[in-house]
Amino acid sequence: MSLEQFFTDLIKKAENSEEITNAGKDEGGFYKPTRTILLRHLQLLKDLHQKPLAKPMLRQSWEYVTEHVPAEWLVPTDKSDREELKKML
Repeated sequence: MSLEQFFTDLIKKAENSEEITNAGKDEGGFYKPTRTILLRHLQLLKDLHQKPLAKPMLRQSWEYVTEHVPAEWLVPTDKSDREELKKML
């Protein structure tokens, strides 16, 4: 499995999840569409994971994803994917 497939699977899980919704608010009490923002970050990770110049953007997106996605979703099953993910970040 490739990292692109890993991120595609994460996108599907996030879209089908009942835990991740757009009904949240930020610390200031303003509406925050968590699901929409999360899906945008996952799309960025999927599209730019092979671009070395996008590393700072990928790190920011990964931080947001790790903050809002259950930890068990974030562990790639394939060892080569884990190595690729470490290189990417």
